[in-house]
Amino acid sequence: MSVVMNPANGWQQVLVFEADSDATARVDAFVAGFRPGDDHGACRIQPSSKSPHGYQWYEAYVDFGIGERRAIHLASTLVDALERAELPSYRLVAGKEWLDLAASQRSLEV
Repeated sequence: MSVVMNPANGWQQVLVFEADSDATARVDAFVAGFRPGDDHGACRIQPSSKSPHGYQWYEAYVDFGIGERRAIHLASTLVDALERAELPSYRLVAGKEWLDLAASQRSLEV
């Protein structure tokens, strides 16, 4: 997946992850509990129609209408939270680049 900034704002897919197909309740609990501060409404996660057999892929979107810097930080926060969530058979399919983008933004601010 390439990282495409959206200067016109709007929703942009930022990552795809997979979990065991029997883990839907655990993923739903993660989604319900993911509260990234003021930007909660700027993130949504939905099941993907491209899931391989035996797994469920999920697509995460961020609304870049909150501002590019905040959206990048939100995407990075989501990747971090998913890594810690211990979802059954979790694997990040696409989106790790948001960690690097957020880190590079922080280093420019110092």
